[in-house]
Amino acid sequence: MPRPSRALSTALVATALALAASRASAQTSAGRVALDPLEPTPTGDALLAVPSPRIGGHLVPRGAVLFEYASRPLLIGDEVALVSAQGFLRADVSLALFDRLLVSVHMPVAVLQSGEDPQIEGLAVTPPSGVAPGDLRLGLRGRILGASDRAPFQLGLGGYFFVPTAPDDAYVGEGAVRADLHALLGGRAGPVAWSASGGIHLRASDNPHAIRFGAGAAVLLADDRVSLGVDVHGLRPLEQTLLITSPATRVTAEPRIGLELLGEARLRVFSGLTVGAAAGPGLLAGLGTPSFRALVQLGWAPPGQTPRDKPTGRPEAGDRDGDGFRDDIDACPDEKGELSGDPSKDGCPPPDRDKDGILDLDDACPLIAGDRSEDSAKSGCPRDGDADGIPDREDACPAEKGLASDRPKKRGCPSDRDDDGIFDTLDACPDKAGIAAPDPIQRGCPADMDGDGVAYPEDACPRERGAPDAEQKGCPRFVRLKGDEIVLGKRVAIEPSFRAKGGVVARASMPVLEEIRALLEDHPEITKLEVQGHTSDAGDVKKKLALSQQEAELVRRTLVELGVPEEKLAARGYGHKRPIADNRLPEGRVANHRIAFAVIERKK
Repeated sequence: MPRPSRALSTALVATALALAASRASAQTSAGRVALDPLEPTPTGDALLAVPSPRIGGHLVPRGAVLFEYASRPLLIGDEVALVSAQGFLRADVSLALFDRLLVSVHMPVAVLQSGEDPQIEGLAVTPPSGVAPGDLRLGLRGRILGASDRAPFQLGLGGYFFVPTAPDDAYVGEGAVRADLHALLGGRAGPVAWSASGGIHLRASDNPHAIRFGAGAAVLLADDRVSLGVDVHGLRPLEQTLLITSPATRVTAEPRIGLELLGEARLRVFSGLTVGAAAGPGLLAGLGTPSFRALVQLGWAPPGQTPRDKPTGRPEAGDRDGDGFRDDIDACPDEKGELSGDPSKDGCPPPDRDKDGILDLDDACPLIAGDRSEDSAKSGCPRDGDADGIPDREDACPAEKGLASDRPKKRGCPSDRDDDGIFDTLDACPDKAGIAAPDPIQRGCPADMDGDGVAYPEDACPRERGAPDAEQKGCPRFVRLKGDEIVLGKRVAIEPSFRAKGGVVARASMPVLEEIRALLEDHPEITKLEVQGHTSDAGDVKKKLALSQQEAELVRRTLVELGVPEEKLAARGYGHKRPIADNRLPEGRVANHRIAFAVIERKK
């Protein structure tokens, strides 16, 4: 079936002509709209897209995880999909109160986004990609008419409040609060549940308000374990929507009705566990209406609460002390006892053999004197505060869970493999005897960990070999490791050469690469280092990309020649895509043409 023309088509074609004439290169703003018109209903509703007045009991919790996929929700003309796909992972929880109110919380996360570059000269529009959180949705609704969820006609009011937790440039949010206010109709006639809703979607952003509506019905079979339904829902903005703006132009979408059809199926597997799926096409192509949408859901929705029957029958005789002997046959009705074989003593406590004041009946260690405890499995046993199986009176470390040992000074203490007096859990170097330094990174390590002749605390870089002079204080002259980034104090320069195509690393830059090699030797946990080539944006960008790759490969080969294992190095050219300075300035272009290093793999 051919797809209807998008609301964006005419506006963008006209805009493309204007942009081609103006060749504007200023910053373009796009994506500041919550593109997806679908708002899934709270868990437990009969339909996934049309809310109902149903509440479902008192203090009944429900929840679900739902994955939604929309195909081609935003087209330019009839060919180019600026947003070709959107996939949301949604989490929803709700709570029914007094069989009249339902509160809900719903969080969407865009886990799949893709699109196509419209390739309009002068208009730089970046299609969406990557993962992005959506706007957190808080919901409240109440049933006004209808005595129960099975009444044939019910009336309710509801609303959603959207907290702007989404970025405002990724087609998942608008950077401002939004709200949905809607009236709800519904009911249950035999196996058929129906619902209809209508209301207004209010926006605090520059995007226009919209009318939201929908209706549908579901057939519930097999004691409501199976549900088959269909619904139609849609959204119509009240004014034009501004989609793309730049100093040269404004691109808007006309206020057209978007209409979708969904066929749904749901199965209650057992108790409250449900699985469901829905799919359907777009019927009228308004803003955000996909050509096809599919959803799958895994939820917890108890069918309801049934009061338990109260036990009936004659009450048993009293047992005040709870020892299993009725008071009328218990020789000690106020003291917990046991069967003794002598009716005159049945129900009386046994002796306290370890004389710790705890009757053997309640003593978990009846032959060893111990202490009283609220834990019945420990009451009457010697105290073991750290629960390491060694009584406190024998435990050299009674406040810390430890190990058994033949050495009294270590019995009950945590492991200390290097025997330096610092437990392994606190020892930064558990297999090398060290010092009790206050710094957690140095604690338990040798004073001169990196072997550069400068001991802690004078060594400002205790894990990186450096220069022992007063200026460097044990730190490298040119290279510092900060997280996964290697910060250079001196640029790596490449100079032309008649003997080597593409040039060679300048002699003055070789000390920098030698410190890179030393850093990798000092940090064996680094398994892959990326050599990155970067350029300015001056000139042909394709040639710049090739140049950056060539220079990165050159530096990588040089590091291999210096002794760095080849498998630890990767080379990649990024061209002009990662500037660190303003390319409009000469000094900025110089700064952007550089070699950088980044850690991309570590041992876990």
